[in-house]
Amino acid sequence: MSESKSQTFSCPKCGAPQNYQGGSAPTIQCPYCETTLIVPEALRTPSPNFAAFNPLEITREAAKLAEIKKLADSGKKIEAIKLYRETFGVGLKEAKDAVEAIERGQNVQVAQISIGSPHSIRVGQGGDIQISRGSSGCVTWIVIFVVLITVLSIVVPILLSVGAFTMLAPSLDLQPTLQALTTVVPATRAPIPTNTAPPSPTPQFANVVATIGGKGTGAGKMSDARAVAVDNNGNLFVAEYIGGRVQVFDANGKFKTQCLIDPKAPTPSLAADRNGNLYVLQAITITKYNAATCEQLDVFPPALGESYEHIAVGADGNLYATMTGNQKDSIVRFNSSGRATIVVDSAISKQLGSFELDPRLALDGQGNFYILGSFARQVFKYDRAGKFVDSIGSSGSEPGQFSAVNALAVDSQGRIYVSDSKGVQVFTPDGRYIDVFDIPQNVASGMAFDDQDNLWIAAREQVYKLELGKK
Repeated sequence: MSESKSQTFSCPKCGAPQNYQGGSAPTIQCPYCETTLIVPEALRTPSPNFAAFNPLEITREAAKLAEIKKLADSGKKIEAIKLYRETFGVGLKEAKDAVEAIERGQNVQVAQISIGSPHSIRVGQGGDIQISRGSSGCVTWIVIFVVLITVLSIVVPILLSVGAFTMLAPSLDLQPTLQALTTVVPATRAPIPTNTAPPSPTPQFANVVATIGGKGTGAGKMSDARAVAVDNNGNLFVAEYIGGRVQVFDANGKFKTQCLIDPKAPTPSLAADRNGNLYVLQAITITKYNAATCEQLDVFPPALGESYEHIAVGADGNLYATMTGNQKDSIVRFNSSGRATIVVDSAISKQLGSFELDPRLALDGQGNFYILGSFARQVFKYDRAGKFVDSIGSSGSEPGQFSAVNALAVDSQGRIYVSDSKGVQVFTPDGRYIDVFDIPQNVASGMAFDDQDNLWIAAREQVYKLELGKK
């Protein structure tokens, strides 16, 4: 048997050599700078994964690739890269390379989920999807094995019933085996159930008390809810990422009405103030609506070459937004007339030296604002004057560290909530880790607190209302 040898290639960010031991994973993490690296295809070892084979998942991925193709063709490359990362859970560089390959009409290998060789999904110039699979030799042997087991399960009982083994036993000395096969084992007495109550689940830091939604397009239904906002009257606003629909619910989660906006542009963020205004971020522009009538009141376009990424309304009634472009990740605060009153340039890149493509935003009652770097995997705190205060968390899998962040919120006590792949992690106002709690399904794509400190979480097909166990 030949011994596997390690392969070496360099990290493009820090230049460190990677001692790669082989495998089928498309990425590894640099042990020096923790950058996610794409393993050169020539070095990967194909590995079949029978349990992960899922035709429905392939169909879903193909549909997402068609959507990514349309975004890229319409010049919305950043949105295409974001959607690719969210769909396939890859790093920024891999997503960027994949989107550029889709633009050129090349094949894109999206997952190691096939039997034999990996699937290859090709997005054509017209947006058509073609799925191909490699060798099926493993499948042939599996089929033969299954058929053999099935035949034996039918033939053996028949032979037993006609006494065939009894006739063959003297010449083949099968008596011990025959006795083992034909001995009737007395039935085991079923255990008598006791009246002992099952143990109650341990209460979490925050617990689900209500669920609204469910998959669909009717009133109160949803399929891709990622943005949520609450006003001072307890009205809940829920936006789906694609489709141009913002649904409105009362404080008890009962459907009231909906606003129909641009169905083609993604809606990554919402915000509501205490004066009956609803702010909707679509594509790169913020639009102000009357929350009761859905009447458009104003439009806040970004500066040349920039785009808004996330919005929030502070207790002071001012609108805040994160903004990217021109190799900057900035924070801007608007007054009621839409005029910028404060701008913090390079809020994350100034601290880390690397540009943040997807900064999320939340505010506390003292006017401090918090920026969650999706790629930086840290939270950055600024005071009301725009002065940097501190950073919270780091990249990793330990408590208080982040690996795949999604949403950010701050409660009335100033505690910071970060949605991560491991759940929703909670920190004190000064950044100390407190606890983590789960939601029933999916991950928290959007989070918002109401005035009663109830946490509302958008999770694709449902919205959850959680009560804090520790106030």
